[in-house]
Amino acid sequence: MSKLAQSGFVMGSLGLLVGISVFNAVQLNNLETLTIENQKRIQAIEKNGVAVTGMVAGGSTRDNASDTCDQACEALKDPNNILVRPSRDWITAKTVEPGHTLRLKIGSDPRGLNPYIASGADNSMFNGYVNDFLAWPDFEDPSKYFPMLAVKVTSPDDGLTYRVELRKGVYWHLPTVDWDSGDFEWLKGDGPRGRHELTSDDYKFVYDMFDNQQIAGRISSLRPYLDTMKEFRVIDRYTFEVEFSEKIYTNQAIILGLHPSPRWLYRFDEDGNQYDDATWGLKLNEHWYNQKTIGVGPYRFVTWESGVKLELEADPLYWGGQPSFERVLFSVVKDQNAYPRKVKSGEIDITNLQAEQYATEIKENTSGVYLGNEHIKSDVHDTLGYFYLGWNLDKPMFADKRVRQALTMAFNREGIVENIFHGLGKVNSGPFGMQTACYDQSIQPWPFDLEAAKAKLEEAGWTDSDGDGVRDKIVEGEKVDFSFTILIYGGSTEYATLAEVYREDLLSIGVKMMPSAVEWSTMLKKMDEREFDVYTGAWVLSLPTDLMQIWHSQEADKAVSSNRIGFRNKDADRIAETLRTEFDTAKRTALCHEFHALLHEEQPYTFIYQRRRPVLYWDHMNTPEYELQYPHRNIRHFSFQSEPTRP
Repeated sequence: MSKLAQSGFVMGSLGLLVGISVFNAVQLNNLETLTIENQKRIQAIEKNGVAVTGMVAGGSTRDNASDTCDQACEALKDPNNILVRPSRDWITAKTVEPGHTLRLKIGSDPRGLNPYIASGADNSMFNGYVNDFLAWPDFEDPSKYFPMLAVKVTSPDDGLTYRVELRKGVYWHLPTVDWDSGDFEWLKGDGPRGRHELTSDDYKFVYDMFDNQQIAGRISSLRPYLDTMKEFRVIDRYTFEVEFSEKIYTNQAIILGLHPSPRWLYRFDEDGNQYDDATWGLKLNEHWYNQKTIGVGPYRFVTWESGVKLELEADPLYWGGQPSFERVLFSVVKDQNAYPRKVKSGEIDITNLQAEQYATEIKENTSGVYLGNEHIKSDVHDTLGYFYLGWNLDKPMFADKRVRQALTMAFNREGIVENIFHGLGKVNSGPFGMQTACYDQSIQPWPFDLEAAKAKLEEAGWTDSDGDGVRDKIVEGEKVDFSFTILIYGGSTEYATLAEVYREDLLSIGVKMMPSAVEWSTMLKKMDEREFDVYTGAWVLSLPTDLMQIWHSQEADKAVSSNRIGFRNKDADRIAETLRTEFDTAKRTALCHEFHALLHEEQPYTFIYQRRRPVLYWDHMNTPEYELQYPHRNIRHFSFQSEPTRP
């Protein structure tokens, strides 16, 4: 296999490597019961390791698939196995009411559902429920992994080669097609109910996709994480090896966090004809099944009605046992003002709130009764990530770091976080999670200082030469007014307000800014194609840290790159490259701090804040548990404690 080309975006697998923030629903008066149950659980783990069965898969703790434990528990006896038993269940609630439909909302339609083609957080979220990964970071110590699709992973040369043994008896969902027509018999496998078994080829196909430069979309931005892969070897039906040319800190996380993809579906047209070897990558970009999705996870895809809903249902043959819900219904709710109303009416079971809704429904609510119903509860949880303004550095107007510093100092971030986002977060100064060691707490955000901003602009040569109130400068022989457009997500009233506040402050120092509110799909397209002056963005962060995909110069000129702002800096490249091969924790932290200081000086982003998210939910749900990383929920942690009591 040829060396894989490079590009950049944070891989979904890295997105899983997070600390877990647990909100325990057990009250003190249940302590005795909890203690007894914990003792039973510990005894079970010590005896036969049942804690690697259904709960590993994100289903209930009922053991519907005892053979899955036989495989994993036997493999975990091998001292060379990288994988370990999980520290706890996915769901910690004492009582779980199985079945029923979990009702959620999404703010817009996804761009597609093929996880290696379509980008976006919603796409990654759906894939996380429909598909599984080789292993999952442990809930208490995310540097360790417990078995999922893999039962054993070894590395005989300590990080250059990984040998993976797959779980046997795992079957792909049946594709969602019109089976009654008789036109899709070619899609059936030889497993139960016409299903295909998961094999090594389903991972070989993933690497073939990475190696095929014709394939665009999200996969093109994932390639830098496998740019040192030397060879993929299929050993047998359930075993494969991945060999790297270089020992990189993130190699293990990448391997364990990959999900499979079926060659038997994506290499064929709708009539069952195999695509030509020379053009199959191009065909995959527009594949007839890309608006649907498929996996081996707890929930299978049922339907997607654009602008209305997306529906999943529990897979009765799921290897990990019975999931918490029989069905999961995602309603498309584009109007953010409707979120509380949808909860109150029982149309959705849980929702995040916008900042103004949080202020009205929770912060200023002294009654303790939300939306007028005592069965609705509230919560606020942390996230790992940040919001920012991304400056297009290929625009001459933003090429000077003094200009970018001035634009940051003209942005009243403290006031915006306090007044527009109602204190749901904290202003940050760099590209790392504020609760991580990589974040240098000694680096304070640039202050809101309009006079200092004026001085910076003057120093950079931007003056009001014609007295019209807007600064100008001779750029490439022509007088250019300091005027630009900011791209904002049209579904957020908070960002519309933020842009208006920023517009007025900029105008006071002679800079003209025009907000442009667009739909999310349009915004992503403009960002990918770099049709912007500046945009409002956000990154969901991960552990371990890798800087290549967003910040390295090699990504600045590539299509659909995470370095869409065109940031190029030799010192930043050096730090990013060194960090990849550095394994010492103290040295990695020092490199992170050096990078933090560099970005603080360069200001390619204006960092806005790291937020907290408020939610409202019905009390038939157990207290929601959240993975620290994701701004959206992970329903593998969710469950009902009683039959739904919606209106």
